[in-house]
Amino acid sequence: MDRLLQRKTVMRLQKALLLMATVILLFCLAGCQAKKEEKVGNCQEKNGESMGKTEDHAGSEKGNNGINETGNNGISDSHGMLKLAVVCVEVGGPQKSWIEVLADEYNKNHLDAPVTIVPFGDAKLMEVDKAMAQLSVAIAGDDPPDLILLQNITSRLDPLVSQGYVEDLTPFAERSEIVHLEDYYQKVLDCGRKEGVLTVIPKTFAISTLVTSQNVFDGNSGWTYSQMLYCCKAHETSPLLPGSSPEMLLFEILRESVDAFVDEDQNKCHFDSEEFKSFLEYVGTYCAWSSRQYEYIDSEEEGSALREGKILAKYEAIFWLSELKNIRRDFGHTANFVGFPSKYGRPVYRITMSGDDSFAMTSTSNKKEAAWKFIEWYLCKEDEYDNLELCADRKRMEEKVGIALAGRENVNDGEPAMTEEDRETLEILLEQLEPLSDDDIPLYRIAYAEARTYFSGDKSLDEVIDVIQKRATLYMNEK
Repeated sequence: MDRLLQRKTVMRLQKALLLMATVILLFCLAGCQAKKEEKVGNCQEKNGESMGKTEDHAGSEKGNNGINETGNNGISDSHGMLKLAVVCVEVGGPQKSWIEVLADEYNKNHLDAPVTIVPFGDAKLMEVDKAMAQLSVAIAGDDPPDLILLQNITSRLDPLVSQGYVEDLTPFAERSEIVHLEDYYQKVLDCGRKEGVLTVIPKTFAISTLVTSQNVFDGNSGWTYSQMLYCCKAHETSPLLPGSSPEMLLFEILRESVDAFVDEDQNKCHFDSEEFKSFLEYVGTYCAWSSRQYEYIDSEEEGSALREGKILAKYEAIFWLSELKNIRRDFGHTANFVGFPSKYGRPVYRITMSGDDSFAMTSTSNKKEAAWKFIEWYLCKEDEYDNLELCADRKRMEEKVGIALAGRENVNDGEPAMTEEDRETLEILLEQLEPLSDDDIPLYRIAYAEARTYFSGDKSLDEVIDVIQKRATLYMNEK
């Protein structure tokens, strides 16, 4: 009995041990399976991250090529890329635009924050206002562009500034070791300031002026509207400018010199003066001008007409140092850079800032330092094609003048691109440069809109003068 009991006891013990071993084995198997599933999950997660990185890399490659295809309807998430908004600029075509080439060049050495181009609007339709509305929405959105190219929209930046969407570049430039605002022509910099905000730092600019022959007007300084009209009457068979319609004449003259009829100190305007009335009456004669054969002529014929006094003056926008020499040639070396008419007859030369090479930074960007790095890089880079462009940086301008005088670049017919006479003329032009006031543009638009009703015959000259004066006075009282 004892042996039987002992045997049963052993058997029970063996069963208990076997059961315990089974339980332990099941727990072990369950643990292994859990670890296996965890490992598989981690691998899948890592693979997902890897795929995400691959997609990011593909996006980076797309950025290197300069295009974000979703730009027309907004901006997709681009993970660290700098988004450069362009408005009605053709990109993505078989032949790369200059801005795509620029993005490629930058991205080669800036892989940490490459630039991707985000287009707004169709370049062929040129629906700029519609595209600007889309851009404004994007800037206020969750994933805004970081930079804006001002090409096509230089005059449309004001609303974005008023909404606080444009960053002031002054603090960035003050911290920069390579961009020094004190080295720039301050009046050129002023063109980039809107409502106290330095919206852009121009790299290049142009000087706009009227040029006459000394045989037409031999004054050594500028001229007034009365003096300009006197020349027109003295050469009544010759048009003032080649191929100009009344509207174009207003644009090329009145737009640049509307301040001649404004007294800022007294906050008054004088569009009811005899001087302005006589000018508008003269412009009206272009509606039935008899010498319109000069509307479509080549440069050689135009030069001949200018030298012979058959055309009295020419509107010139000087972008290149070599253009000074070409202008003198057109006028037979009798060119008089008379400027636009002014109130007291002093020469007025206007600054024309091209938005093609100007970049603004959005205030909503979360990559402002990287955006400034791009602007800084662009301002300081040398381009093969811009050796003789007028440069906003005074020191670089002096270097370019030296190159042009020495004839090391852009040699024309074996001669230097500039002469000492050209250099002296440039110094005079730069000394008398004046940016067009933002307050003057609305006055010009008022005069332009109402003057067209006179040109079309819908209103008399006196009626139009009266309306312009009243509207302009109301604007000045309300601003």
